[in-house]
Amino acid sequence: MMKNNIRNKLNAVELHRLIILVCVILLAIAGIPINTYADTEKEVVRVGYYENEIFQEGAEEGEVKSGYAYEYYRKLSEYTGWEYEYVYGDFGDLYQMLLDGEIDMLAGLAWKEDRAGVIGYPDEEMGNESYYLVKNDNNVDITANPSTLNGCRIGVLDSAMLDVLNRYLDEHNVDADVVTYSDYKDLFNAFDSRDVDVLAAESDGAYGRDHSEVLTVFGTSDYYLCVNIDRSDLLAELNSAQALLAAEEPNYLNSLRAKYYSVSVTAMAFSQSEREWMEEHTALHVGYLENYLPYSGTDDKGEVTGIVKDIIPDILDTVGMQDIEVTYSGYASYDDMIAAVRSGDMDVAFPVGGGLYYSEENGIYQSNPVSASDAEIVYKGDFNEKTTEHFAINENNRMQYYFVQTNYPEAEITFYPSSDECLKAVLEGKAGCATLNGLRANDILRNRKYKELSRYQTSYSDTRCFGVEIGNEGLLKLLNRGVNVLGDDYYQSISYKYTSGLYSYSFLDLVLDNMALVGTIILLISIIVVFLLARDIRRTRKEVEEKEKARRDLSDALLAAERANRAKTAFLNNMSHDIRTPMNAIVGFTRLADENIDNKEKVQDYLGKISVSSQHLLSLINDVLDMSRIESGKVTLEETDVHLPDMIQELKTIIQSNIASKQLELSIDMQDVKHEDIIMDKLRLNQVLLNILSNAIKFTPEGGIISFSVIEKTSSADDTADFEFRIKDNGIGMSEEFQKTIFETFTREKTSTVSGIQGTGLGMAIAKNIVDMMGGTISVISKEGEGSEFVVELPCKISSSSTKARSQSEMPDLHSAVNDDEPEADLAQPLSASKDEQIEKDSEAGSMPDFSGKRVLLVEDNQLNQILAENILTSVGLDVDIASDGTEAVEKMKSASQDYYDIILMDIQMPQMDGYEATRQIRALDDKIKSAIPIVAVTANAFEEDRKISMEVGMNGHLAKPYDIPEIMKTLSELLN
Repeated sequence: MMKNNIRNKLNAVELHRLIILVCVILLAIAGIPINTYADTEKEVVRVGYYENEIFQEGAEEGEVKSGYAYEYYRKLSEYTGWEYEYVYGDFGDLYQMLLDGEIDMLAGLAWKEDRAGVIGYPDEEMGNESYYLVKNDNNVDITANPSTLNGCRIGVLDSAMLDVLNRYLDEHNVDADVVTYSDYKDLFNAFDSRDVDVLAAESDGAYGRDHSEVLTVFGTSDYYLCVNIDRSDLLAELNSAQALLAAEEPNYLNSLRAKYYSVSVTAMAFSQSEREWMEEHTALHVGYLENYLPYSGTDDKGEVTGIVKDIIPDILDTVGMQDIEVTYSGYASYDDMIAAVRSGDMDVAFPVGGGLYYSEENGIYQSNPVSASDAEIVYKGDFNEKTTEHFAINENNRMQYYFVQTNYPEAEITFYPSSDECLKAVLEGKAGCATLNGLRANDILRNRKYKELSRYQTSYSDTRCFGVEIGNEGLLKLLNRGVNVLGDDYYQSISYKYTSGLYSYSFLDLVLDNMALVGTIILLISIIVVFLLARDIRRTRKEVEEKEKARRDLSDALLAAERANRAKTAFLNNMSHDIRTPMNAIVGFTRLADENIDNKEKVQDYLGKISVSSQHLLSLINDVLDMSRIESGKVTLEETDVHLPDMIQELKTIIQSNIASKQLELSIDMQDVKHEDIIMDKLRLNQVLLNILSNAIKFTPEGGIISFSVIEKTSSADDTADFEFRIKDNGIGMSEEFQKTIFETFTREKTSTVSGIQGTGLGMAIAKNIVDMMGGTISVISKEGEGSEFVVELPCKISSSSTKARSQSEMPDLHSAVNDDEPEADLAQPLSASKDEQIEKDSEAGSMPDFSGKRVLLVEDNQLNQILAENILTSVGLDVDIASDGTEAVEKMKSASQDYYDIILMDIQMPQMDGYEATRQIRALDDKIKSAIPIVAVTANAFEEDRKISMEVGMNGHLAKPYDIPEIMKTLSELLN
């Protein structure tokens, strides 16, 4: 029957619309103008626009416009095509402009007979309003009784409302002072400042008045959008547009009013019943339905939760009742909650629903809806007409029962103790369907146990409201006021805050809902795990292999260290003998010389043997130091231009006395050399060749033969030449086993105790390292008892001054045999030309130079060396001053006259200030003559890098200890003469 009633009502509405549309069409046919947008130029309509809160706002150029009237203008434009020119001003001025034709339209004009002939009224109103009398809430003398208005000042706009107000005062015999205002702004200011006692205003226009209280409604009136009296054409277009709007959108004005005036004067001005409730109550007791999220519920701590928890405090805040005490009580049953309100235990219940009829039956008022959603039918399988024949209803939620009774009155109902049991009944086929509130359905059905259930959204609105006992109008109005002010958006936003409490989405749900993705992830993880395991296995295997290799390397290193230690032990044993042998001679012959001091001939013989033993001991020490420097990387190559024939000639000169002493035959051949001028480290090449030659001399018996040949081989580059140096002897040779280790350190074929030939076991190792530094190779071919041949192959840069080989007549005599008688000399380890030359000079020395009249400053910290050096220097006529360190030397130079000293012999390693710093300070003296004095280093720092440093700090020469007297004399002669 209900469905039939609804259908009949809808048919009546449609018929009404059809009648209006037919009338519009007939009017158009009859010739009444209707805008059809035939004109290409749009008509501009001048609209009077005054500021009126909510009605129309933005009454200045450039301001954003909004409001009831503004939106109405825009809607009419959809039917007329009008473009608007807004003319701003207050209401009184704009009304005069409408009369004078300066504007075309003005909105908000009520019907007045005296206006009918001066302005054009359309057939339909644009809205209607009620007129209210409002007082300030602290004025207790004025009440809703009209007689209390006698003697009051009543403010009113000079409009149609003035006539309505005067009629009301006349009808109630009220003698009041009525004050008129031309615009709303002045009227509202007068009320706010207490210039008038009572405000007469439309319900719309009074919006926003604080501390006000509504007294009564004194009248109602329609208001119109009026046109200038001379614009009949515009009036006709307006009538046509309003008729079409009414036909096509019959509820437009109601919707527009609900949009802008849902909160009117009554929302800001408390009624008498509201004020009475506020004055009589200091606490608000709220009953709520448990297990009904998002609306209401009780959390794990026993505290209230849901929308009710937020909305009650917010409503109280909007009505200025923040200080009132609020208590909450939960109820498992809807009926129990309503009974608590009826008994007075609770002031308000939430949520209530089911419609006005059932609320009346229960003896309660329903507030304006807090929320509205479409009710949903939950079913299993296919939805058809039989689905809704049998409902499963929660016996504790009477609102479900009311919904079914209202919308499905013929359906069978079975009650269950909870919503879960209702849904279970549907799953098991015990009922055709169940019903859920729209805000609850989605989250409840997320539970996987309900995955077989489906939802059907009905068109029936399922509202949820506050409920108060009938007769408690004051609280009802306060709640409605708060609900209206908070608006629909408020409830929508906070409802989603609590829907999550309906069902907690579990990890299992996530997995089951995304099986394909989860399977893919598991597969990828498995692949990654397998990959990581394989990588770890490979890494482990690699680590095992690396550890095994490290173990082998460590074992090899240990064996190598043991071999090295054995070699060093053997070396030390040999060196102990080799060092003790010359030391024994030095100590022994020194004692013999002391015992035979009066026998000049014997002393000279002993001193000669001491000198030879000292030179041999020095060679041993130099070899050890050379090897140490090579291994530590301190040796660097100094490449210079070298003329090969000259270098070979120098080598021949160095060794010829030793060759002659053993009656050896030496042949030198370099006939096939094309590039005689090369670039290389001459000193280091001499060191290598002299090591090999000295060994050949050492290990070749008297009368033996030594050959030395230099061969230039074909080079692959134009700017280099490859040379082969071959040195061959017919001496004692060496075993095959020793040939494998000859270039290693601390190795010798036989000890000096067996062969009688002294050596360190370092010479060939030094030679090999130097050749490697030069980028060449060294090898040996030998056989015991037959001799040895050493081959040195070196790549050499060709000097820019390189020339073709000289003719035979121009070459020096390098192909010769040497067997002259020469004084005996020791060639145990001649590493450089200087050592052999000084031995030769010692033997050949005749007279010494005379430096009489010259003064030398000797800087030496060792007292014995001071005595020795002083004796050597005074023996050649030099006057000697001694300084024990660099600081004393600098002070002596500063205090001496310019020409006092002729030369300085400077030790390097000294306390307080070393020789390098002393030289720097002397060179920095202001006296240019003193700062230019010759300075010669005389030091135990005997290496090439030491000589370089000496030159860099400003020294003029570098002499190595032990003192080489001929070299000292040579240097003194060069610098003093």
